[in-house]
Amino acid sequence: MALLAFPALLLALLLALLGPAQAEAANITITPETSANATISEGNSQYEYHGCYEESGLGNNATNGMRALSSGKMESRDDMTVEVCLNYCADGGWAFAGLQYTKECYCAPLISSVATKRDDSACDLACAGNTSEFCGGALKLSVYQMSSNSEGAGTKAVGHAPVSSILALGVAMGVLLCLA
Repeated sequence: MALLAFPALLLALLLALLGPAQAEAANITITPETSANATISEGNSQYEYHGCYEESGLGNNATNGMRALSSGKMESRDDMTVEVCLNYCADGGWAFAGLQYTKECYCAPLISSVATKRDDSACDLACAGNTSEFCGGALKLSVYQMSSNSEGAGTKAVGHAPVSSILALGVAMGVLLCLA
């Protein structure tokens, strides 16, 4: 019994001497800091803030890793701001724009039904290009919707794609592939 306690004691002593930084060196993750001074941007003349959404479909086999904002385009920039992202999405006439993890911008025609709306405080990472505003979080998107008064917006018919529709499309594609 005493022999088994010795390695555990030795490991505990070693970890105490190394300190937390070295002890966790094998499990390092780099997370951008949250900003206590950052605020949620209300958007611009074309987009209005729609809420904070979690990428709940990622890593889920049932949804094939579908993102909250998919079927669109994405850009990652070290100088990302809400305005930069909204202008990027407006150029393509996308109904939704979303910012994630300080510098990623996603544009899409709809929000996936697998995305889960969260409290605004979950989108807690400041933008890489402007630390006074939030740009989503880790697997969280600050989502903006094109204003209904914007030219060509037509967002009233845009909504969530039901999971049943997505699954039905997958089944139909599978049948077509089998027949080919």
